[in-house]
Order: sequence, then C-alpha cells, then structure tokens
Amino acid sequence: MQKTLFIFFCLIFFSFHTALAGQNNLILFDKKTKIIFDKDIVILVTPSENTINKLKTSMGDDFYVMADDANYYFFLVYNYLKSINKPYLIKNDEAIFYFQKNGVLHKIQNNNSHLHWWALLYKHNEGKYKIVAFIDFEDEYKKFISDGDIYSKDEWNF
Repeated sequence: MQKTLFIFFCLIFFSFHTALAGQNNLILFDKKTKIIFDKDIVILVTPSENTINKLKTSMGDDFYVMADDANYYFFLVYNYLKSINKPYLIKNDEAIFYFQKNGVLHKIQNNNSHLHWWALLYKHNEGKYKIVAFIDFEDEYKKFISDGDIYSKDEWNF
C-alpha cells in the first residue's frame, strides 16, 4: 500500500513539474520585479502607480493628455501584436529585465528613461534587445525582426 501511494505521489509530482516546465516558455523567472527571458518576446511596459503619482504631481493636468495619448498608442500596439500572433507580456516600470547569454546574466538597461510607456523587443538566440516608444512600435518591430535596423544606444548584443 505504501509503495502504491509513493508511486502515485511521484507520478503527480512529475506530472506537475512537467506542466510547469511547459508553461515556462516565455520567462525563466518571474517575481514581482525580476524577469529573466528565455524566448523571443515583446514586453509592453507601463508606468507603475508610484510613477503615475509622480507624473501627476509634476505635470498636473497635462498628465491626463499624455496618458490618453499613451493609452491610444498602447491600444494600437496591442492590436498589432494580436494580429500577428506575437506573444507579449505587460509589466510596469518597476520590473527589472534580464537575459542569459553564454551562462552570464545581463541586465537590460532602459536608456530611454524619458519614456514612461514603452516596449522591449527581445531576440533570445541573438541576445539582442531594443527599447522603442509605442508611437514607433510597428516600424521599429519590423526593422528589429528583419535585422535591417542600425544599432542604437538602446540595443545591445552580447
């Protein structure tokens, strides 16, 4: 009886572990603020509550105009990604993004810190990423995917 229970629990454990491994095809590690990529992905980054409160304080009523525009471009990006069946995640700006290349963990830097709504494009096999504004998303995405893009300070190869 004990052997039967042991085998039963082992089967459940290994089935559960396999199911988790199958779900883990976009990120290796996901907590509230740390994310490590293991596959090509697009991350749509929006401001956190803390950032929104700071922007409201510093911009006053102009914040609402900017947020309205940003939400419109977010909607366009979202629709474009859905139309091409591209996987994506939505995270806030408190998240810290990493990727692993040749066993070394690299932190992705946002060199466009003036952007409060932005997209992170990531190619896993090439260890390549780029940060783009929502307003330029479709063109920048097509250039990034086709490799016809000229490297900028916001795109790095490791």
